[in-house]
Amino acid sequence: MKNGNKYLAYKIIYLSLKHIKNKIKGDPIAFLRKAIQMLNPGIRIKKINEGYPVITELGFEQGVCIAIKWLLRSARQRSGPNIILKLSSELIDATKGNGYAIREKERITRIAESNRTISYTYIIR
Repeated sequence: MKNGNKYLAYKIIYLSLKHIKNKIKGDPIAFLRKAIQMLNPGIRIKKINEGYPVITELGFEQGVCIAIKWLLRSARQRSGPNIILKLSSELIDATKGNGYAIREKERITRIAESNRTISYTYIIR
């Protein structure tokens, strides 16, 4: 929801789920849940005062919020005629394991894995 227009947000979500239902011939709510579950990062990288990365685990609700933000951001980046088709195609790509949002999750996990040893050495000291 952007600029407080709740009706428009509901309409976009409803029509994109309807488009997914026509495309995959299945339950679109389960499809949405699967996409959000696949995009849930589970970790977050925070920087402390000196700029050293600290890896923290996220709760389920925080991970869901981040996954939804990534979905909407990646849907806006796509090329297409309207946001409904862009969002539905991003959801389909997310459940298949490719797309902009999946790349963002992989990038975050890659950074976390590379900084995991560095952050542990700073915590131990």
